[in-house]
Parts: sequence; structure tokens; C-alpha cells
Amino acid sequence: MNMDKQFWLDIRENKYAFPTDHDLIALTDELFTYLSSVDPELRDGIGYEVFANWIETEPYSANALRDYLARLLENLNVGLGERDTDTVFRRAFSILFLAEVIHRDNQKPFLESAEVNDALARVLTYLAAERDPRGYVPVKGWAHALAHTADALMAFALSPHVDSAGLMRILNAITEKMRASIDWIYVHGEDGRLARTVVTTLARDALSTEEVQAWSESLTSDWKGAWQDEARTRAYFNTRNLLRAIHLSVLSATELPRKDELSAIFLDAVIAMRPF
Repeated sequence: MNMDKQFWLDIRENKYAFPTDHDLIALTDELFTYLSSVDPELRDGIGYEVFANWIETEPYSANALRDYLARLLENLNVGLGERDTDTVFRRAFSILFLAEVIHRDNQKPFLESAEVNDALARVLTYLAAERDPRGYVPVKGWAHALAHTADALMAFALSPHVDSAGLMRILNAITEKMRASIDWIYVHGEDGRLARTVVTTLARDALSTEEVQAWSESLTSDWKGAWQDEARTRAYFNTRNLLRAIHLSVLSATELPRKDELSAIFLDAVIAMRPF
């Protein structure tokens, strides 16, 4: 039997303390049913917030966490390719839950390298295939699939199981997403969330200067004439906004290897953006 909303609001009010007279797995399964809810309080304010807190504090077994990871990855396929439908909520909040599972593995390892890298590959496939760009949806609240995917990729970028090749796959997937012609300009902070992921990736200090330079050029090259096509123009502004956010994030970082060098690379990249 599902708990009423007040049950969950009381948990939130009690600083997410687990009600010890209940079963952890049963309650978590209920939280998973809220992934697709069009009630933003159930989906975000209760579902995500409670799960994000419990996964830090409660004794989930490795098997339970593996099961959650598998379920969340499968959810990314539900309605994939649809635009402006409610299926986006299940995908967008599954990727956000998934970020918490990977973060949990980063803190208290339970996954093997092959499992993490398989999950990363599936998330990158999802990133390329997601077609619903909406950030905030009136009445129904945040969808934010791209921003949530950025959060998941940041968790992967922090994983010791992801090597330099994996980090480059993350960066290249971001390039492909942002350069894709689209009828949308991201205006709900997606550039900042992606920039945070990029800087987290760079902070691993696993990529050479040449690799970072080449990646920045993959964002800045071949924009000439973009202004003649509206979809390419939007892609141009999405990419330019990302580069500006990356440069600002690098400047703002307190601990970042090769900070001055990276700042110079991304300043040059911002200056190099030319749609004419």
C-alpha cells in the first residue's frame, strides 16, 4: 500500500530520518514509482530528495543498488525520442537517481569497472538520443533532462573506474550534443551544469594539453555561415554559451590543475567562435 503524501512530507520535515518501523526496500520501491509523476512535489521534492538522502545514510545492499542501477538504465529507454510528452519525467529523473547511485559507488565502492563503464556507455547513448529539450514545464515542474544528464556525467567523471579514454568519451558526447542543430536554445542553466561536468573532468588531470586543446577546437570549428540556418544558429549559441560557462568555471575554480593554461585555452575558444 502506498503511503500518503503527508507521510513523506513528515520524513522530509524530520531531516529525512528513516522511519525504522518500515521496510527500506519497500519504501524505496515506492519512491521509484514517483519518477514518472507529473506532480513535481512527489517527483522532485519527495522522490528525488528522499532517495538522495537515504542512499547516503541507509544500509542498501550491493545487490539492491545494482538492481536500482539496472532499473534506472532501462527507464532511459521509455519514450526515448518523444518530444513534449510526459515520458520525459521518467527519463530525466531516472538519470538523476542514477547519478546518486554512481556517486554512492564513488564514496563506498560496490561496482566493478566493467559495470561502471557499461553504465556510462548507456548514458552517453541516451544523451545523444534524448529529443526533449525542455527545462521547466509549467504546472508539472522540472524536466531538465540535459541538466540531469550533466549531473550524472559529473558523477562518472569522478569515478576511479573511468580512465582518460572514458573522460574523452564524456567530453566528445557533450560536443556532439551541443553542436547538434536544434529548434531550442537552452535557457535553464544547462550550460552551467555541463560546464561543471567539463571542469570536473579536467580536474582529474588525466588529459594532456593537446587533448584539451583539440577538444576545445571541436566546439569552435566549422561555424562559418551558421547564421544562414536557424537550427545551426541555435546550436551555435548553445555551444558558445557552454564555452563561456566553461571559461568562467575554470576562472572560478579554487583547486584546478593547470588552471592558467586551461583558462587560456577556453578564452581563446570563446574568442574563436565566429558564425559569419
